[in-house]
Amino acid sequence: MNVQNIYDTVADMKEQIHAELSHPYVQKFIHHPTVDENKLLYICSFLTTLSLEQQKWSRCALSVMLVQTALDTHDLVSTQDVDSEGTQLHKRQLTVLAGDYYSGLYYYYLAQTGQIDLIKVIASSIKEINIAKIHIYHNQTQDVQDMMTNFFTVESSLINSLCDYFNCPEWRELLEHACRLNAISTQLIKLAKQEASILLDNYYKNGMKSIGIQEALYASSEPSISVVKQYLAAGSPFINEPLKEHLYEMIGSLERLKNVVGEG
Repeated sequence: MNVQNIYDTVADMKEQIHAELSHPYVQKFIHHPTVDENKLLYICSFLTTLSLEQQKWSRCALSVMLVQTALDTHDLVSTQDVDSEGTQLHKRQLTVLAGDYYSGLYYYYLAQTGQIDLIKVIASSIKEINIAKIHIYHNQTQDVQDMMTNFFTVESSLINSLCDYFNCPEWRELLEHACRLNAISTQLIKLAKQEASILLDNYYKNGMKSIGIQEALYASSEPSISVVKQYLAAGSPFINEPLKEHLYEMIGSLERLKNVVGEG
C-alpha cells in the first residue's frame, strides 16, 4: 500500500469511528471522545499488510479503536463526591453508559464478519487492562517500575492482542514499544500543561516533583526507543513511510526534550 493510500485509509477509518461515536443524546452532556490517531495509524499500518478482505480488516480496526475509546471514556469518570440529584451525577452516569455503548459496538461489528474468536481475544485484553488500571487507581505499590509496567499494559494490551491473534511477533514488538513511547509523550504533554492523569497523580502521591517525574518518564522511554530504532535501522520492509516518519519524529522529540531536561 502506497503512502497516499495509508493516509487515506487512516482518514477514512477516523471518519467511520467518529460517525459511530456521534450519538446525539450523549453529545449533549459529555465531550466528544478523542480518537488516538497515532494508535489508529499503528493498527491500520499493521492490518493492511495482512491477507484479509477489506471489510474484515476495517471491522477489526474499527472494533479495536471503539474499545480503546470506550476505555478512554471510562477514564473520564470523576471519582469525587457529587450531589445525588445534581447535573454532575447525571453527567457521570452518562459517561459510564457512553463508554459501555462504544464498547458494545465492537461485538456487533466483529460478529457481523464472523470473527468470534477475535471477540474473545479483545475481551481478554479488556480484562487485563482493567486489572492493570485497578492496580494504578488504588496505588497498590509505590514501586515506580511496577507502576509503569501496569501503565504500559493499559496502553498496549489491545494492540498486542491483535498482533498475537494474527501471529505477527515482529509487529507486536514494534507496536508495543511504539504505544509505550506514544503514551510517555502524552504524559509529558499533560505534565507540561499541569493536566491530571492517573499515572501523574500516582507520581505526585509518591512525593515526586515535576522534574523527577520527567526524568522517570524519560528513563522509561529508553528501552522502547532502543527497540524501535533497531527496527528503523534494519529497514524493516513492513514499516510504511507514514509510520516510519511518525516513529522518527516521536523518538527525535523525546530525545530533544530529554537533553533539555538534562542540561537544566
